[in-house]
Amino acid sequence: MQFYLAIPCYNEGERLAQFLPGLCTALAKSDLSVTVQIIDDGSTFYHQGHYRSLMELLDGTFSFLKSPITLDFNQGKGAAVYSGWAANNAVDMLAFVDADGAVAPPEIVRVLSSIVKDPDADNTFYAASRIKTSETDVSRAALRNIGGLTFRWLRKQLFNFSVEDTQCGFKVLPASFFRENQNRLTEKRFIFDIELLHRADQAGLKMNEVPVNWIEVKGGHMTLGNSVGLFKDLLRLKGRLDKESPQSGRTR
Repeated sequence: MQFYLAIPCYNEGERLAQFLPGLCTALAKSDLSVTVQIIDDGSTFYHQGHYRSLMELLDGTFSFLKSPITLDFNQGKGAAVYSGWAANNAVDMLAFVDADGAVAPPEIVRVLSSIVKDPDADNTFYAASRIKTSETDVSRAALRNIGGLTFRWLRKQLFNFSVEDTQCGFKVLPASFFRENQNRLTEKRFIFDIELLHRADQAGLKMNEVPVNWIEVKGGHMTLGNSVGLFKDLLRLKGRLDKESPQSGRTR
């Protein structure tokens, strides 16, 4: 099974430098077939310098690490992910993971390895989850946790997905689904996960929420203003999808 893993980056030079070497090392030690690529979502020259330095350090050692895709300007996390997926969809499974390292390399290897063993992988959407279980641990600031719970409550009023944590930054899905639905995935920023899950639900993909160990890393882009915008975007997305013809799928 071949994976493509996009790492969307917007001014993530410092955090990516802490994450990418460990990820490449963990993947190299595994039996997985994974192509890894940085997608630069219009970062500043300072952070682009970090990306270049990282590539110079790692490129000769890890053949599965592709040269970055650079977007001309900041278009949003969804736009960055989809740019990578569109250029690399001749694989079995497409994935993305946040550059902050909140989902550590061993966790990424563990999840991808479990997918390889799943006989129904070609019909399954895998969504990592930050909901603590008896086998996983989640560490996040209290304020961020409250914001996450508030967003989850509102999302559940609008979209009845079987996935509880829709915003965790690590997801894997069949490349065939993306090839067939690429033109219908129009959300480009933080809310893109919701539309992606909605389209996958419409297509009849099995939803597999995978609990992971998750540790909050300082330096995130989510602010109070962004959170308010996220709630507005969620309502806007619901309104847009409700206007679609019922024959195009089910909005529950």
